[in-house]
Amino acid sequence: MRVVSGKYRGRKIESPKGNDVRPTSDMVKENIFNTIQFDVAGSCFLDLFCGSGGMGIEALSRGAKQVTFVDKSKTSIALTQRNLAGIKDDYRIVNSDFESALRGVGKQDFIFVDPPYKTNYIGDICAIVLDRDLLSDDGYIIYEHDKDKEYSLTDEFRIAKRKRYGCIVVDFIARTKKIALIPGSFDPITKGHTWLVEEALQEWDKVVVLVADNPDKRYLFDREERRQIAEKALENTLNVRVDDYGGMVFEYCNSHNIGNIVRGYRDDKDYLYECAMSEFNKSHGGVETTLYKSDNLIDVSSSVVRDMLKNKTSLRGLVPDNCIKTIERILGEKYE
Repeated sequence: MRVVSGKYRGRKIESPKGNDVRPTSDMVKENIFNTIQFDVAGSCFLDLFCGSGGMGIEALSRGAKQVTFVDKSKTSIALTQRNLAGIKDDYRIVNSDFESALRGVGKQDFIFVDPPYKTNYIGDICAIVLDRDLLSDDGYIIYEHDKDKEYSLTDEFRIAKRKRYGCIVVDFIARTKKIALIPGSFDPITKGHTWLVEEALQEWDKVVVLVADNPDKRYLFDREERRQIAEKALENTLNVRVDDYGGMVFEYCNSHNIGNIVRGYRDDKDYLYECAMSEFNKSHGGVETTLYKSDNLIDVSSSVVRDMLKNKTSLRGLVPDNCIKTIERILGEKYE
């Protein structure tokens, strides 16, 4: 292993012995720093599970103002100290668990997280970062993990970028600045709905899809089933959370600190209805609404899908392919 670029370019980095510590490969390291290359100089960089110290040393080489190396393993700390020998830049080494370390540092521009395999620390890390306001406005938590790792973020955070390198995934996690809610019955979710989600994500950092109830409607699927189908349909879409709620939409927005509703409409009749709902949510809850016209999906609606289901006609082209089996399974269980 070597320093890839900067004033220490080519400097050898001693690797840990054994398989307990898996240092970031030079290829992945180079690509991570290529992503943030214009923001490293003058930054504060936290190497949270530093292992050999390779990531933090790379940051120093590229002009970081201050780097903090953290590891609870004395062996890893000793290795990092050897790799830092002769480097006179501003850095400090902390032999501590990540929780104590995070409670002892100031604001950071980059927090690199490559925790031990099969651990689930990212949620705890984000919670402390949020509680102590440790991440700068345009900073990233850079989370390296196995491609099969599943995790979720609270609404305060989003995945700004995701990079894949074979079996390794690197997520650049940032603070959420703009969040919107897409409410609806979703009985079931259609490609019209997922189009709206994709459009909203062009404007907002994060989107909450809220499966709600309308007392004037009769549903084919109950609210929990509609939520399950929506979750499956959106499982591969970043920065989307699916929830369900039985009360007023503006109440949900107010309790979750969401100030924007996004809705779609197909024709003039839809538009007039959505304008009335927009005024209702603004006057009762102070929530703004943005409307999108779905010209290309005018014939796609949940009622059409329900008719197709009654006639046992293929749903392809009307609903996302990855939720068709979930719909069929739920219907099979309901009518077996």
